[in-house]
Amino acid sequence: MVLKTATSALGFRLLALGMVISALFLPRTLAAQTAPSPNPGYLVVVGKTTDRAKIATYAASLPPIYASLNGYYLAVGAPGRGISWIEGPWTDRSVIFAKFPTRAGADAFWWGEAYRTAIRKRDNAGVFSVVAIEGTGPTPFEGAGAGFLIVMTGSTGKGANEQDASERAVTSLVEGVKRSGGQLVNAPGIGQYTPMEGDTVFDRFVVAAWPSLAARDAYLASADAAEAKRLRQLAGISAVAAANGVPRNQAPTAVNPNQTTTAPK
Repeated sequence: MVLKTATSALGFRLLALGMVISALFLPRTLAAQTAPSPNPGYLVVVGKTTDRAKIATYAASLPPIYASLNGYYLAVGAPGRGISWIEGPWTDRSVIFAKFPTRAGADAFWWGEAYRTAIRKRDNAGVFSVVAIEGTGPTPFEGAGAGFLIVMTGSTGKGANEQDASERAVTSLVEGVKRSGGQLVNAPGIGQYTPMEGDTVFDRFVVAAWPSLAARDAYLASADAAEAKRLRQLAGISAVAAANGVPRNQAPTAVNPNQTTTAPK
């Protein structure tokens, strides 16, 4: 009887100890299971080439640098080769849209020693505007066949009319993208980007994605797109590029189709 009582007491203590240990580790386990994945980071590069030979050498050095940080191209090209300029004056500029697992990854690429060495290869070879943006969740659509729209807008005035038109333009864009089966890649608010290189006159950089080029092009032909464009024109300035998705292993060839001899002012 005494032995049974002692055994029962020991079993109770072991059970209690097990419950305490479980209580200590369960919150950590649950937190690990429910912690959201970090938002991806992106680089948007708009460039005008003045020395194609230099740019070719520079571009060839980039893939291993991207790969070292699990970065890759979502879209890369020039007018007539995967890029179409829908609005704005940049009708001859190339575009790179690249992805990293995190926003910090974009910084690690841009400021890392490997890229700081590589970027010297394009000195005096063109004019570039580069911004970094943070996603709002997993990239909704990507790969060959996906369609992207890169929308850059800015108000030329600070009056109530311009500001109102700017807000209405982005609302129209968001609603139209959603109605056409697309999704935004990043937040559409003012200043939701980090300038990395070059000057920018824009206060918004918004990227939208669709599962197919046909879906994106259907949006561009819609009344929603026409209304958003009208409102952007009322607000001030804009540059809008349609970019075609590429396979993850696509190498960069983002040089202008026609070489120029002078850089734009």
